[in-house]
Amino acid sequence: MIGLNRRRTLSPGEMFPAGENGYRVSFPLLRSGLRIRAVERGDSAAPPVVLVHGWACDAYVFRYNMPALADAGYRAIAIDLKGHGLSDKPTAASEYTIDALVEHLGEILDALELERPALAGHSLGGSLIYHFAARYPRRARCLGLLSPVGLTGVPLMWLYKLATPAFLAPLVKYVKSRTVVKIALRRVYGRRAHYTERDVEEFLAPSQFPEYPVALRQLLHHYDWNAAEHRALAAVDLPAFGVWGNLDHMMPDDGMAVYLPLLPRIFLRTIPDAGHLITEETPMEVNDGLIELLRRAEE
Repeated sequence: MIGLNRRRTLSPGEMFPAGENGYRVSFPLLRSGLRIRAVERGDSAAPPVVLVHGWACDAYVFRYNMPALADAGYRAIAIDLKGHGLSDKPTAASEYTIDALVEHLGEILDALELERPALAGHSLGGSLIYHFAARYPRRARCLGLLSPVGLTGVPLMWLYKLATPAFLAPLVKYVKSRTVVKIALRRVYGRRAHYTERDVEEFLAPSQFPEYPVALRQLLHHYDWNAAEHRALAAVDLPAFGVWGNLDHMMPDDGMAVYLPLLPRIFLRTIPDAGHLITEETPMEVNDGLIELLRRAEE
């Protein structure tokens, strides 16, 4: 197999949050017939905060944020979007457009019986929660945008797409290289921290499912990563927080300027020497900003 290491990948039962106290895991069934995974921490009666990951990630990227949110009095719920983690992984291209993922997120909130939670999204998850709130502003209490991408393009996206043509899709499912994961992690970290071998294992684990890399390719090719050029974007009158690292190569040079007219109640922060994966690299700064946002939304 292409790039296949002989080391065993983590089984589903060994993946986060296995062996850690204080978490609850569920697999709600959506109206679409898909099952997704939800990982929770905190009082189930506390105000909910739904955490939405980015491309090729899952609930694991919020492992340093969920305890802080729970300790601050919130119900932290990290989900695995379809195609990711331990959620179902449909492979049709139509499943991974902006519109399809907006409706998917709505189905998740319905299945979790959440009427108006706070939403926080990292990377693609950041632009997704904006698109969701723009369509359904009454379904979100506030928005936390953590290194969001997907409104103004992603550097080298043309290269990523060129490297994954449709005729190679049947072979993509065989790619499970730890080297690929390590290269990707180096690219999304700045100078404040470094990934661990456990991180590599967690990010690699979903590749044991043959549909996973195919789903990632579909999302890469069919999500509109440059929506500001192709769609009419509406302003959303909700409290919002935007944060990114100043070494984040996936963010535009002007940071989050595109969001200023779209989220007039947003406050912004940059994190010195941090890269793209700020939920892992600089969780304290992220947590402080999110908790400040949640407090503002309660006023």
